Amino acid sequence: MKIKDQVLLLLEEHRGEFFSGQEVAERLSVTRAGVWKAVKALQKEGYAIEAVNNKGYILEKAPDVLSAAYIQRRLQEKGIYLVVQAEKIVDSTNNVLKQYGAAGEKRDMVLLAEEQSAGRGRRGRSFYSPEGTGLYLSLLLHPNVGAEEGTLLTTLTAVAAAEAVEEIAGEPVQIKWVNDVWLRGKKISGILTEGSASMEEGKLEYVVVGIGINLYEPKGGFPEGIREVAGAVFTNHITRENLRNRLSVAFLTNFMKYYRSFPERSYLEAYRERCFAIGKKVRIIAPDGAQAGNAAREYAKVLGIDEACHLHVQYEDGSTEFLSSGEISIRME
Repeated sequence: MKIKDQVLLLLEEHRGEFFSGQEVAERLSVTRAGVWKAVKALQKEGYAIEAVNNKGYILEKAPDVLSAAYIQRRLQEKGIYLVVQAEKIVDSTNNVLKQYGAAGEKRDMVLLAEEQSAGRGRRGRSFYSPEGTGLYLSLLLHPNVGAEEGTLLTTLTAVAAAEAVEEIAGEPVQIKWVNDVWLRGKKISGILTEGSASMEEGKLEYVVVGIGINLYEPKGGFPEGIREVAGAVFTNHITRENLRNRLSVAFLTNFMKYYRSFPERSYLEAYRERCFAIGKKVRIIAPDGAQAGNAAREYAKVLGIDEACHLHVQYEDGSTEFLSSGEISIRME
């Protein structure tokens, strides 16, 4: 771990306390010159570290920037050991980790970014990922399950994200089947799960689960194409102190809680409780984005969700079906 990260963790874990340069150097087994350089580097990144004569250094405010060291330390305190990487910008967190997986990376890891230049969503869509507004992360995992079972990681991820946002923002969060997380009637998050399966063994070699969360509304609002549906977790007036790191830790903690018992599907009941489509009339949109060819099967009432997260619907002609893919839109009456 870099000296800068060690200094940050020490000051973060002892907020409100002063540490002399000598004390920091002794605790971290580094030189005082190394401590001074680390403090200057952190101040340049936006950390409000004050140096007071005869008292030392104190961290007064942390900026809302990702810190792999902070996230990894907090996860390790909870007994979670993932390789953690954080970047300012990548093309796509999913793309990067898919390359790692294809190259034979066997460790479970997470890549986080503050911006994506080519963020990706489901069905080939782009995912709006501008600077300063969101949290984008992907997990590279190696579950010992088949491809069909692996698709349920999307369900697990939606629940973990909903719980994390509720924990940090303090507001109830809902889920729209299959993978959209909603807050205050707006979509705040989307999930993309991709994997590589062994043809011989019939099991996943690796899977990449990506999620993007809109933390703040961009200046000028969301683009026209998504303005009606897209929302953000926080208002632009909130104090943006360490929110990305805190939300990342909350999400990864919840995710790993369910992932460790993945075959048991302990997340499923929480998913059902948050799925606001149950009991409502919806419009069925096919996996290719087209509306149903049969008008009698275009609208349906959602009866529930089965153990495989299939949507149980009843059409207007009285027939029922379990949908495994596609999308729905809520019918407004």
